[in-house]
Amino acid sequence: MPVINRASLQFAINTLLAGMLALYLAMSIDLPRPYWAMMTVYVVSHPLAAAVRSKAIYRFLGTLLGAAGAVLLIPRFVQAPVLLSLVMSLWVGGCLAISVLDRSPRAYILMLAGYTIALIGFPAVTEPTQIFDVAIYRVQEILLGIVCATLVHSLFFPRPVGEALRSRIGNWLGEADDWALDLLRQGLESGLDGSDVDRNRGRLAGAASEIQLMLVHLPFDTSNLRETTAVVRLLRDRLLLLIPILSSLSDRIAAMRRATPDLDPEIAVMLREVADWVEEGASLASSRSLIERLDALAAETEVGDWHQATRVALISRLRDLVTALGEGHALLAHLHAPDGPLPRLLGEEVASTADRPLHRDPELALLSGLAATITIMIVCLVWIGSGWDDGKWSAMTAAITCSLFAAMDDPVPAIRSFGVYLVVSMVVAGLYIFVVMPSIGSFPMLALALTPMLFGIGIMIPDPRLAFPALSTILNVVNTLVIQDHASADFARFLNISLSQFFGVFVAVFVTRSLRSMSAEVSARRLLRQIWSHLSRLANGREENTAVDFASRSLDRLGLLSPKLARLKNSDLNGVDVLKDLRVGLDLVALRDLRSGLPAPVGAALDRLLDGVGERYQRLSLDGRAPDDSGLLVQFDRLLERSAQSGASGGALGVRGIGALVGLRRNLFPDALNRSDTPNRGPLAVGGAA
Repeated sequence: MPVINRASLQFAINTLLAGMLALYLAMSIDLPRPYWAMMTVYVVSHPLAAAVRSKAIYRFLGTLLGAAGAVLLIPRFVQAPVLLSLVMSLWVGGCLAISVLDRSPRAYILMLAGYTIALIGFPAVTEPTQIFDVAIYRVQEILLGIVCATLVHSLFFPRPVGEALRSRIGNWLGEADDWALDLLRQGLESGLDGSDVDRNRGRLAGAASEIQLMLVHLPFDTSNLRETTAVVRLLRDRLLLLIPILSSLSDRIAAMRRATPDLDPEIAVMLREVADWVEEGASLASSRSLIERLDALAAETEVGDWHQATRVALISRLRDLVTALGEGHALLAHLHAPDGPLPRLLGEEVASTADRPLHRDPELALLSGLAATITIMIVCLVWIGSGWDDGKWSAMTAAITCSLFAAMDDPVPAIRSFGVYLVVSMVVAGLYIFVVMPSIGSFPMLALALTPMLFGIGIMIPDPRLAFPALSTILNVVNTLVIQDHASADFARFLNISLSQFFGVFVAVFVTRSLRSMSAEVSARRLLRQIWSHLSRLANGREENTAVDFASRSLDRLGLLSPKLARLKNSDLNGVDVLKDLRVGLDLVALRDLRSGLPAPVGAALDRLLDGVGERYQRLSLDGRAPDDSGLLVQFDRLLERSAQSGASGGALGVRGIGALVGLRRNLFPDALNRSDTPNRGPLAVGGAA
């Protein structure tokens, strides 16, 4: 059962009003397929008003691009049906591949441009001289639905995306505060296990990606938060960094606890003060004194043994936490009171904010486009070869099903469900066409007849569990009503077209299962290999990333990976630490940033070390097994020893470099014993692994 509350009722009423308005206007101006205008309303409607506006613009641009493609291509190839089918199949597949590669809400433009050419082009194949009129009508119907949906959802009970985004960010930052407090208390109390504290924190990665996607709709909002889009982007950057910082802090606290059951007094005092600061609200003003004390403590530490190196690494990550958390709370406070000034340094950063990259999967995008192209081509060959006049509807259905579910690991179950809802839609549409419509003689009676179905669909759409069946049903019902132009109740044609649509679904299932389907485990392994390949390029200097860009792409991957791992049973992937590679990447970015300022001997040693790390992850990405690289461990120890001989604060590498080296060593060789793991904390020893 759908969740029925005030918000869902308001959404259902708004969408029903917009749909009826679009249908009435389309019929009034005698558009040939007025139901398409009504269907557009339900496709673009969203509980957040700004999302309606953004989807409306994307849908219009996609429809316009698809219509232009149909007008350009069909007259040129209409005399060669097979060649025309190939060209249109390639158009759909190419647009879909680019759409899957993008993954942002803007990708909707190209996906829609792909299957719009099928919706316009295949019915016009038998009447190519009418293609321009058909395209114009299609654009008009879509534009009419877009305008009606945008007006109604903006005027009646609008729910600004800014308020939802601000609440989402506040909740996320509150969870980050809780995580930080748990870690700091773990550091102050012996016997606590860091893995317990980190448990289920991986889900914050998915939440961070969700915030990024919501941010896309913010420029279309009507709330005052739209004027602070750049501030929200900067706050997003802080959120992206907080996950690897907190995860790394957990690891470094565990390292200190492993070295000495009782923390040294200075570290204990700093952990307690940072915890008190977080509990008091993590204000930016009071963070300055904490940062100064942490800097002074790091400067006084001579990295002469493993204990001191780990100490410096912990101080470095504490400083990162105080900086990111303090700035995050300051930015959130500004969103609640945007008329006030931002701190000067943050104000300067706001001016340089930019979009952050998401995970891209070229192989998946290519396979999705190829599957769509082959599916549509097979259907077209059957249609053309058999002389099946209504076979064009199977080509349209194939284009829609291949496009709508292309981003899934295994689209086959969704396509099958779409076929099930096609049966439901046939029954509903059949009742309307053959029972209800013949007795309707006016628009008020038509609206009254359609209201129960449309209102029920509107109640279901806001519920994530029911959105797919709701949209599948409305899409199939409206397409069936559109097929029966001017309420012509021809049961033989109705049945023939329905069979044609089922054939399109059947071929889509067959081709997709052969080319594209993958299990959750296969998908998880692919994502892991892509993560390791990215780390290899990062270590070898073949890919330049800022810390925020790396965190953005990696957290997006982790957001995709975590639910897949959660579904696996009795797999060797069950024990995978999804945050470890994120910590490694952050340390690699830090070392790459420091490389240009290092003396030649230290820089050469660091290059050799990073090349070894790159080779390790390259091997992992190829066969999933880490090589036996004890020599790499020796390189870590030698570089740390050289830094220890260079004086306080880590010598040439500095506090940040020492922290990154210690973090890398612990993540790559977690079972290797350091001198700090023994009661006798002597000087750094080359090859200090057991």
